[in-house]
Amino acid sequence: MDIKELIEKNNLVLKSQDEIKLKWEDVKNEKNMFDFRPEVLIEYLPFDFVKPMLKDEYLLKIESGEESWVQITEIDICAKAFLDYMEFAWGKAEDERGISANRSINKLSIWLWLMSREDLSETIQQHHLYNPYGAPALIEVCDAMGINVPDSLREFAENKC
Repeated sequence: MDIKELIEKNNLVLKSQDEIKLKWEDVKNEKNMFDFRPEVLIEYLPFDFVKPMLKDEYLLKIESGEESWVQITEIDICAKAFLDYMEFAWGKAEDERGISANRSINKLSIWLWLMSREDLSETIQQHHLYNPYGAPALIEVCDAMGINVPDSLREFAENKC
C-alpha cells in the first residue's frame, strides 16, 4: 500500500506536540524497563525538550555539527516508519523471535497512537491476540487498515498454536 493511500484511507493525523509531550511523561512515569515506546516517541519531540535526556557525548556531536537533531513532524514520515516496521515485525513473528516480536508490538502500538489510531493501539496490545508471537495482533491491525498481509503470516498464525 502506498503511504498517501494509507494516510487517506485511515484518516491518519499526527498528534500535536502537547499530546506527544504528555504521552512522553506518561510513558516515562510507568518506569517499565522493557518498554520500547520511548525509542519511537523521542523522534517526535523538539530538541529543547529532549536535550536534558541526551548523553553528553551525543550533545557534543550536535554542537560540533557532526550530528543533527531532526524532529519528525510529518504524518507521511510517521506512516512510512510504521509500515516499514510492520513488515519487519511480520518476519520477527514468523521467525518465532519472542523478545523481538514483543518489542515490535510495543513499538507499533505507539506509532498507531501517534497517528491518532488509539483504537488500533489498544487492539495490537490485547493479550489474547499475541499468541503466536504477535501474529494475530499484526494481522488484526493490518486488516483494519487495509494493509496486505503475507499469506505465510496468516498460515503461521492459524497453524502454530
